Amino acid sequence: MSSHQPPRIFVVEDNPLYQELIGKELESLKGEIYFYTKGENCLMDLEMNPSIVILDYNLEGEINGLDTLQEIRKFDPSIYVILFSNQKEINNRENVMQYGSFDFLEKQDHSFRLLKQMIVSTYMAI
Repeated sequence: MSSHQPPRIFVVEDNPLYQELIGKELESLKGEIYFYTKGENCLMDLEMNPSIVILDYNLEGEINGLDTLQEIRKFDPSIYVILFSNQKEINNRENVMQYGSFDFLEKQDHSFRLLKQMIVSTYMAI
């Protein structure tokens, strides 16, 4: 991803409230943001070459967040993926690295600001 072109961000989150909160937090970023409620829908659009994928662990549909992550890795291992979830049991370095996520952020009140900071710092570093 070049810092000269705005990031294309996929948000894969099935909770409408979380989608709204993430959208509000990221609206000031100059980029394209696409929302998905199912992992399989996100995977169908990977040819749009997202720079960043924010991915929930518990997703409705055929595949969960980790399965979605594995498919993203097969498509393009350089896509920056942030697992953003309430699932405390996956919040450890071994699991995050095993499945190919670059970062994990547990959903809490202050997490939405942190999520934006992670994206900005990553976007500016690349």
